[in-house]
Amino acid sequence: MAVGSNGAEPPVRYVDRRLVGSGVVLMTGGLLVCLVGATLGVVATVNACRRYLADLDESPTVIARRRWQQAKSATAAGVGAWHEHAH
Repeated sequence: MAVGSNGAEPPVRYVDRRLVGSGVVLMTGGLLVCLVGATLGVVATVNACRRYLADLDESPTVIARRRWQQAKSATAAGVGAWHEHAH
């Protein structure tokens, strides 16, 4: 090892800063590409959902209300049948 001007040995470098810098740049670029890809995926999914809802014959609210009424009727029928056969 070379001796510095003050007689002390220079510090040993364990980390190659160029490699670390290159890694940071590549990771940043990869993150940006990932964000762009995720954004495109979200936009495509939202557009598909909008088209699906536009193609429905009834609105989701009407469908949900009808299904809720069907579930209530089926529950009432099941409870009635259970009471009838329990005695």
